[in-house]
Amino acid sequence: MSDINLVKSFSLPAVFRAAVRFVRRETVLTIAVSLAAISAFFVRPSAAYVDYIDFKVLACLFCLMSVVAGLRRTGLFDRAALALTRYTTSVRSMAFILVGATFFVSMAITNDVALITFIPFSLLLMKDIRNAKTRMKIITLQTIAANIGSSLTPVGNPQNLFIFSFYRMNASAFFPAIGPIVLIGAAGLAVALATISDEKLPSIKSGHNYGSSWKLMLSYAVLFILSVLTVFRFVDWRLATAAVVLFLAIFDRAVFRRVDYSLLFTFAGFFIFIGNLQNMSEVSAFLTSVVGRNVTLVSALASQAISNVPAAILLSGFTKDAEALLRGVSIGGMGTLIASLASVISFKFFTRERREDTMKYLGVFTVWNGIFFLILYAASAILYRAV
Repeated sequence: MSDINLVKSFSLPAVFRAAVRFVRRETVLTIAVSLAAISAFFVRPSAAYVDYIDFKVLACLFCLMSVVAGLRRTGLFDRAALALTRYTTSVRSMAFILVGATFFVSMAITNDVALITFIPFSLLLMKDIRNAKTRMKIITLQTIAANIGSSLTPVGNPQNLFIFSFYRMNASAFFPAIGPIVLIGAAGLAVALATISDEKLPSIKSGHNYGSSWKLMLSYAVLFILSVLTVFRFVDWRLATAAVVLFLAIFDRAVFRRVDYSLLFTFAGFFIFIGNLQNMSEVSAFLTSVVGRNVTLVSALASQAISNVPAAILLSGFTKDAEALLRGVSIGGMGTLIASLASVISFKFFTRERREDTMKYLGVFTVWNGIFFLILYAASAILYRAV
């Protein structure tokens, strides 16, 4: 009997601590599943729940995440990042290269992967920079560049992929809806970079040694093209998913462990929650009325509290204005630290290296993100008459 009590006394706190760690690590997933579970009390679970879930979106996300994880494992992105910075000698020129590279690369490999690739190199290159604010400013501008640049393509970030698929948008509607905002954001980044001090940069060499074959890189490149064609509906998503799964199972099973499955379950949770809300007539009518007043502003502000991916999924159920929603969650990626989950990646990398500057970094981050939020929303209001 004493043994049983001993097990209970140790197991319950251990389980509780594990649960707390999980919630902290997967906060958005926890919220999505909790909302889905709560809504199930109001709309009885049935076979209709399956219809809520957009399996094509989940399949496209899985394919893109898998292929990009595979390409990253080959060292292709790290080698490219090192090559981009090999011939720069000043802080300002390095900042232009790193921020510019992050901006353009994020369009293809998503904002989070771009930051995972470039932020560690940036911190390595800047470890001997005397001006701490310059270091914080460059990391912040890289983060903003990833969030703005990734907005230009359907595969640049999860919310774009969702909106493009959910509304069955085409290129002729997608690019004009967001292109001008991205161009204005790029101009703003150039102006901000021009204000960086131009001190000398010490020479840094990478210690990485990559042994991956070019055949594997080429195979992943082909799969990436296949995944992009799937997003644009040139290839059936079932065929693309089967091809990716089969390739990984035969040639690179380790990639299965690198896929962000929590993001997939987060999407599924929000799909169920939104589906149930739409079946609550009074709630649905209220949310439709609120969102309809100004889709861009509501989605941009909602992103500040719940981040732009959940905001896109949540509000899609209550507006037919895909273009305004796209602009809103793209602009909403600027602002608070959690407005875009990709921003948390930069924060974690920076605080791991410079923990003593955490609060100062948050200050610099918030100021610059606030400036870009206001500029881009004002531009959207003028260009698209969103006010």
